[in-house]
Amino acid sequence: MPWLRCNYPVSTRLRPGGAQPGYPERVERVGGCGHCHYPDREGLCEQDLLEKIFRQTFQRFEDYEKLGHHFARNEDGSLKGIPQRGLGHIKLYLSRPFGEGGKNMVKAVVGEAERLGVRRLGRIMITDLLKDDGAVAGAVGFDILSGEFYIFKAGAVVLTTGLGGWKTSYGKSTNTGEGMVMALRAGAEVKNFEFMKVWNVPRLFAWEGQTSLLPLGAKFVNARGEYFMDKYSPKLGVNTDPHYVVRAMAIEAMEGRGPFYLDCRGMKPESVELMKPSVGWMGLNYKRLLELGMNFFEEKLEWMPQLNEPLGGVIADFDGKTKVPGLFAAGTTRNIEAGVYIGGFHLATTAVTGHIAGENAAAYANSGKHFNPSADAVEELKKPLYDPLGKAGIAPKEVLTEVQKAFFPYDVSILKNEKSLKRALHKIENIRDELLPRMGAGDAHYLMKLIEVRAITFITELILRTSLMRTESRAGHFRADYPRRDNENWLCWIIAELNDTGEMTLRKKEVPLDAYKHKPSHYYSDNFIYPDISHLLYSWKL
Repeated sequence: MPWLRCNYPVSTRLRPGGAQPGYPERVERVGGCGHCHYPDREGLCEQDLLEKIFRQTFQRFEDYEKLGHHFARNEDGSLKGIPQRGLGHIKLYLSRPFGEGGKNMVKAVVGEAERLGVRRLGRIMITDLLKDDGAVAGAVGFDILSGEFYIFKAGAVVLTTGLGGWKTSYGKSTNTGEGMVMALRAGAEVKNFEFMKVWNVPRLFAWEGQTSLLPLGAKFVNARGEYFMDKYSPKLGVNTDPHYVVRAMAIEAMEGRGPFYLDCRGMKPESVELMKPSVGWMGLNYKRLLELGMNFFEEKLEWMPQLNEPLGGVIADFDGKTKVPGLFAAGTTRNIEAGVYIGGFHLATTAVTGHIAGENAAAYANSGKHFNPSADAVEELKKPLYDPLGKAGIAPKEVLTEVQKAFFPYDVSILKNEKSLKRALHKIENIRDELLPRMGAGDAHYLMKLIEVRAITFITELILRTSLMRTESRAGHFRADYPRRDNENWLCWIIAELNDTGEMTLRKKEVPLDAYKHKPSHYYSDNFIYPDISHLLYSWKL
């Protein structure tokens, strides 16, 4: 991987030979958020937190490799990176073998946990955080097969449940947002939920790696065979963040130029070999596609936009502490993303923030503070948990379908506007008030599904309310009725919390630019031009 010069602090290591005279420290970027060329991407990231993450990222890479994980490397031994989002200084680093990266990383971490004697409990859904004297002192949950109730007492709790989602594909079937709901009920705050990750996916099958394929020569084309992104971004074209591609797709579809295809035929043979999966589920997938007569790399295949996950999260400080004593947050659960997915960055955020939160939670737990939740506190959480169990009612899947139907239309999730957002919010409020109370769960498995749908509905309402509040367009949030960025009013975060009666409250908090090293001067979204589509939104049948 090339050495890079950068005025923004990033992860570093010493050149071979160590810190000796004649061997100055050189910077090697192992993550990225648009700094150097696009300071702060869209102005909303916490620069001091990102600096801390960048400074530790390479060490966490080394931790994984010590545990037996492998990253792709060049012939000279340096990490092999693929430029991201049309920005040469931001790289994505591939695991080897391709298609098994996540599985192998989990295997490495689990192996180390077993070596250390860590006890792991599976198939238990955590449903609430226990508190004692204002501090988090444990959690409760149930076995999703037997229904058995569990009480966990803890000196500290680290929340790492992910962001949420809508069960749109294999990778988002279990991440439904109940962690966010638990954190809010415990008194924590969240932010940036008006931003979502809206991705592109094949219509007929699952596939990963589009942000690696595009820099290597793949192209998205419309039904006419046009490289349509060139007119929306003459500078970056299709090699950009997927949010801007799906925005263009939605406009192209409204103007009659859908469907859309990924064309990999422009990739070099060596790039195809790099990205061709041979093992794991991706390898099996690729083999099956060939058997069905579909060659992923030699023909155009239809792709479509798909909602992936929210980009908001729990607010925590440098040490991973939330505003609630005893509660820490790490990984994608805490808010790191600055309004748009930072390509190839989740490895950095999960590994680094997990390391930080783990160390500080352990120190807190060993500080001598011992809490003991009362039996009444436990019963207060246990009784309503089991109320739907064994009762006839609406199936959770049916309610989930209604949430998806309300939230998935283009003019709600991609080309947002006041009329459509209010229409969707009204539907979600009806689902919340009329359908959720009528759900039933025949057994523990469906009780889990019911709790997931409750969380999905809550997160969806939160996204709609914050999307209505932010009357501008910034990063992955596009308001067709407010298509311009408005720094005067919206260079700020939207903070959400629950009041004493359990109602959702929202407020603005200015980004502390005076305390940051870099002042936003130009933005990633300056590379894109989208036409006025307000007339289309009210005439096109969604």
